[in-house]
Amino acid sequence: MDVEVDYPRLYWLSFAVAGLVTLLRAVVMGLSQVTLQTLVLLVVGMVVLGTAVRGLKDPAASGAPTEPTPLLVVAVLAATVYSLFTLATIL
Repeated sequence: MDVEVDYPRLYWLSFAVAGLVTLLRAVVMGLSQVTLQTLVLLVVGMVVLGTAVRGLKDPAASGAPTEPTPLLVVAVLAATVYSLFTLATIL
């Protein structure tokens, strides 16, 4: 069984999810009290999500890894672990 993986799309998709989770965390934190940490999370989430969406529009020309390199593996795993643990703390 030969599975074809679109590595640039996987790379940017993992960052898009991390950006969305960061925005969600900022919104949940902002419901109780707006602090500097909330504002920083909001800005970071918007920048990460915006960059990922721009990369997803043209993944082949975005500069994302096109094969399973260590950078791709580490970036996708880090974004996935961050997203899962952040969602776990929100819920």
